Amino acid sequence: MLELLLALLSLIIWSSIFIFYFRDPIFNWLDNRFGKDTVFPPADDASDSRAEPTFSTSHAKTPESSEPEKKA
Repeated sequence: MLELLLALLSLIIWSSIFIFYFRDPIFNWLDNRFGKDTVFPPADDASDSRAEPTFSTSHAKTPESSEPEKKA
């Protein structure tokens, strides 16, 4: 039982030394992994006017309008 307690104690001590020594890289990694993402700035007005709506049918051609006009 004493051997198990000493092994557990040494594992705790070594892991705490490792974490204390490498705490800055570990915290940077954790912040990058689980931190909040940065918010992108809003797009400029010129790009908004060029963008077409994704689910809009106002710019879609109907089959009747895509056929050439027939003159009698």
